[in-house]
Amino acid sequence: MAGSPDSSHSNLKELLVPHSQTRLENGQHSLESSSSDAPMREPPIPNLSKLLRGKVREWEAIKAKPRPLQLLDLPVDILRLVVKEVTHTNDLTSLALTNSTLYNLTIPHIYARFDIVWPDDSVPPSDSKNVDALTYGLATLCLGSKFAQRTRWLKGSALGNQETSRRLVNNQYAKYTRKFSLGNGPKDWTSEYMVTKESGKMLGTLVAIAVAKMVNLETFIWDMPTGVLSEVFMSLASLQDYYPGGDSKLEKVWVRWHDNTDIPDASSSTGISSPIQPPPPPPLAPIIGATVTPVGNTLPSDFQPSIPQPIKYSESQVEYPTFSVLPPLRSLTVLEIDEMSYLDEMSVLIERSRSRLRELRVGISQKARAGDFAQAWDSYTLQQVDHDARWPGENRIGDRRLGGVLGVLVGRVYDIRRKSTKNQEKDPGGSSQEQDSFGSTTNHVPAPFTHTDFASTSQAHPQSQWPPDIATTSSQNKDPYAGRERLDGKLQLETLELERVPLSLQVCTRAIDWSVLTNLTILDCMFADNLWRTLKRQFRPTPPAHGSPVGTSAQYHLALKHIHTDIPSNSLINFIKETLAPNSLEVLFLQDRRRMVAQSFKLDQVFKGAIKRHRSSLKKLLLDSSDESGESRRWANWILTSEMVTYITSGRMPNLRELSAALDYKDWHPFLQRLPNIPQLRSIHITHIDGHIAGPKELAFQLVDIITLRPEIQLCYVGIGTKCFEILETRPSDSNSSTMGLGGNHHGNGAIVIDMDDDNDDESDADEETEDDDDVNDNNTNATPADLGDDMTEVSDDAESETDSLQESDPVGSAARLRLREILFYDDKVAIFKARHGRL
Repeated sequence: MAGSPDSSHSNLKELLVPHSQTRLENGQHSLESSSSDAPMREPPIPNLSKLLRGKVREWEAIKAKPRPLQLLDLPVDILRLVVKEVTHTNDLTSLALTNSTLYNLTIPHIYARFDIVWPDDSVPPSDSKNVDALTYGLATLCLGSKFAQRTRWLKGSALGNQETSRRLVNNQYAKYTRKFSLGNGPKDWTSEYMVTKESGKMLGTLVAIAVAKMVNLETFIWDMPTGVLSEVFMSLASLQDYYPGGDSKLEKVWVRWHDNTDIPDASSSTGISSPIQPPPPPPLAPIIGATVTPVGNTLPSDFQPSIPQPIKYSESQVEYPTFSVLPPLRSLTVLEIDEMSYLDEMSVLIERSRSRLRELRVGISQKARAGDFAQAWDSYTLQQVDHDARWPGENRIGDRRLGGVLGVLVGRVYDIRRKSTKNQEKDPGGSSQEQDSFGSTTNHVPAPFTHTDFASTSQAHPQSQWPPDIATTSSQNKDPYAGRERLDGKLQLETLELERVPLSLQVCTRAIDWSVLTNLTILDCMFADNLWRTLKRQFRPTPPAHGSPVGTSAQYHLALKHIHTDIPSNSLINFIKETLAPNSLEVLFLQDRRRMVAQSFKLDQVFKGAIKRHRSSLKKLLLDSSDESGESRRWANWILTSEMVTYITSGRMPNLRELSAALDYKDWHPFLQRLPNIPQLRSIHITHIDGHIAGPKELAFQLVDIITLRPEIQLCYVGIGTKCFEILETRPSDSNSSTMGLGGNHHGNGAIVIDMDDDNDDESDADEETEDDDDVNDNNTNATPADLGDDMTEVSDDAESETDSLQESDPVGSAARLRLREILFYDDKVAIFKARHGRL
């Protein structure tokens, strides 16, 4: 029925015109129209009004145009939605150059993201004096509308024009930027921008000016280890001034600090790091003879903390202020920390963001991990933070902190030491915690610790041993926290990632709400094995109550879905097996890098205790036992057996999207034959193939052969060893090359051709490679065969011979073509590619 609610939108104009003609000037319907046409015209009226949504005047203007409607005749709201679907930067630029309307609609999308991606190490640094893209981009963001307006006016007056274009009058491009990112790159390239050099100071100043104008900035990433000026942090802090409530849109800050030891003379602007770098320190081990408590390593009973003297701001070795001035954040990442001052300022920001913070990533520098500030300590003479210090230079409690790095970070949210409610017998050992060993000095399993008063066993020292400002308080109250209310808060984190951070179990279990934590990464952290045992004991599932119906499952208390660690152990596997609900773990990245080869952890235990228990939910799986250098055959300890390969390719893991492991060559062809059982696999990385002497390209071609025969396979990214390939599907009409391609191989009956792409495609798709997509294959026109529909299944019905099809210049019909293109590893898009480095 034409007047039904399901009538086509294309008939809206025709429906509206007859309806308006049926009304007389006095508002009454004519008898003829009401008797014949009214029953079919009345129902669309409410539907039309809903579709117009107050745009009746715009619709009347469009309806009055005599010519057919064109693209620019659409309402601005519709054009804005159309432009939003254009993701390629070059396409957006072309639209902006079309006319002023499209220019105004595309500019917010062009400048929404400012990403600087450095080339890989294989590209030699350029010796030319040309201005680079980084400086050009920052100059565009820094120059305001007044400059552009004056420039256009001067150009117009010089040419004798009375009126000039107003296109650049309001070019505050920075206000459209939502993400600002400076990526990491080769040291030879990035070292020129160190904060101790003139170019580094200039870069920091330009960034500070540009950031101050980014009123809609949501993400700030500085992953380039060159140092960040305090002016940049002040600019980030000033963004909240644009909003009446003081709440800016800034949600994520990511900073990778530089190495202060690289430049011996910080005052010299031309200082260059020494070409001979000292070897990295060995992995840390617990202090010999020290007792390990839930807080950290105990100190001798006669230990007296050194009291540093306040310093002047001009004498500070680090930038100030940094994190302490930022508004509340949702995500905070600070890597390569080598100064205590950074931790003190982070504690201020974490306290300010305690109700909003959901992601926390912390990494200690390799060279600073042996420092006092990076260790977890436990003593009644220590404190977490200096609450009286107005800035880190006034710190009077030293670098040895109660609870170590984690104790400092939560020092303004959670107090490790509890107030004493009554005088208790003092512990002669000098520790503020119970003397339970956590496996570092003894082998027994620790007893469960509860919310008892770990600080109640503190030993009283004479008043003369305390600093002048603490001695009076200590002698009167026996509690350095007296005078303020004890902090007992918890961080509601969803993501926690730690690198080279000694774990304080007291902080991990008491200052973090584990019921909401979903992503956990522990890389090269001391006491990680103790953490798994403690979590397993504290969060053991609750069995069904007595009298519950048959089949009632136990109640699980953790929501972990992502686990990444480089120290696998029996404690970890038991934790995954007994503490997490079956089929709840989605991501499991295990790298066995932190132990001797003779003590290698067996892969069978991982399969039996973790993979099989979560086979239905696992989406991403990485198993790697290679060392960091990659020179030894350590990786052979974790080669998948034939039974494991059969299990993975049996179809019992229906959600597996990414897989990274080592194979034996005898299992390679069975793996290819069973690949159609896991068609949902999108990315694969074969780290090593034992017994194979041919190159990785030949193996990649074999994978493409299987996809050619079974087009339902969605495999897109293939990593083999140190090479990475992308499988693309295009139609011959989209390519300038012939059907044969460049060194292509013929498959099937001439409909599908595999060829290695040329180098020009890498440049043309450079923008697409840096697109920030949550899903690997979403919004990617060159994604997977499944995303491009059924093109691969279209084959030619011509009975021509194979020789004729090879020589045919015009491909038959609309047949699809598979291309295998060698690319760099997409660390930003594929999780297993990024995790293979084993670092944050």
